Amino acid sequence: MGTERYKDIDSLLGKLFEPTSLKGLFEKQLQELDITPTTAQDILGISYRTLYGILDGTQKTVDYTNLIKLGVFLKLPKEQVIKLYLDLLEKNFPITPVSSEKINFIKDNFELAALKKSGLIDSITNFDQIEQRILLRLGLRTIFEYKRPPADVAFSSGSFNPKNHLTRSFWIHAATTCFEEISNPNTYNREELIGLFPQIRWHSTNIEKGLIQVIKSLYRLGVTVIYQPSLQGLKLRGATFSVNDKPCIVLTNYSGFYPTLWFALIHELYHVLFDFQEIKEDRYHLTDDANDQLSVLEREKLADDFAREYLFPREKLNSIGRCINDHDYVKSFALDNHVHPSIIYVFQAFDDGASDRRSWARAKKYCPDVRLSIDAIDIPWNDNKNIEDVFRAKRLTIYN
Repeated sequence: MGTERYKDIDSLLGKLFEPTSLKGLFEKQLQELDITPTTAQDILGISYRTLYGILDGTQKTVDYTNLIKLGVFLKLPKEQVIKLYLDLLEKNFPITPVSSEKINFIKDNFELAALKKSGLIDSITNFDQIEQRILLRLGLRTIFEYKRPPADVAFSSGSFNPKNHLTRSFWIHAATTCFEEISNPNTYNREELIGLFPQIRWHSTNIEKGLIQVIKSLYRLGVTVIYQPSLQGLKLRGATFSVNDKPCIVLTNYSGFYPTLWFALIHELYHVLFDFQEIKEDRYHLTDDANDQLSVLEREKLADDFAREYLFPREKLNSIGRCINDHDYVKSFALDNHVHPSIIYVFQAFDDGASDRRSWARAKKYCPDVRLSIDAIDIPWNDNKNIEDVFRAKRLTIYN
């Protein structure tokens, strides 16, 4: 009786130390059969890399017939083999499931189709990736820190309820994050900005470095300028923000023409000079073609007229109109007036109207590649770097 008891105890204790992993069970079977791993591979008909990828749980994709073969070899039910394999995968590649609360929050606050179109996210259903990409771009620690900006914008009379409000909110939040990361230490000086104006226009003749030089000069006067692409469904030509009570400008490339960058810059600088107090009260103003409120349109026309007259007055455009097909003359006339000739062509096409294909074809022909001007300041939506790291680099070259 005593001997049987000890046998039972030995059996029970022995089972406590039996291997429970696929690799341990495999090695135990090799010992019992007195065969080498190579022989076992031949018996199973599985390559070394595949076999040990399964045993170590490092092979994410597997042919399930190999699991069945392994189960037969180990004398284990296939369900147990699959469970052991999945346990290994979970250990090696831990996945933190996105909660339903988080999924609902993301769906309620972000237009995922627009973010995918921009390249910020690759899928509208991979919520783990969506969360991580948004956190990186907006500099957030958790998705629940995201808050939509107030709907009221400067110059609006009453509440403005735009289409694509989720996309607008994300765009605004992203721009604000950039300005907060830059954190311009210089004091805004309106008089010095006025003094800089006579020097701005001629920088347009330097396609690759002119805009950067102006942005650097403005930065030293307390005005921060960034470039941020628009998003699907938005009709934004630019924006002016108040961050830490300092003017901050966002340029976009809504129309795709080089002159529109300069037009947008001067347009927004007009708002800085003449409307900044009101913008400070509402925190931001968007130059938005979708906003057709009369109070907004009136302010926008004033800024447009200012930018137009500053860059190339209508009077001068009228005087050169009859020579518009003489490119050498137009180029010389433009340089004499300290602007890039493409500004003349685009203004002429705009005055001729959208239906005049020849004017717009001419403008397109003589417009430089806008990418040459914005590459250094651009932050593409598909740039999945942490926004802190992005501006740590840009502070060394631009914002200093």
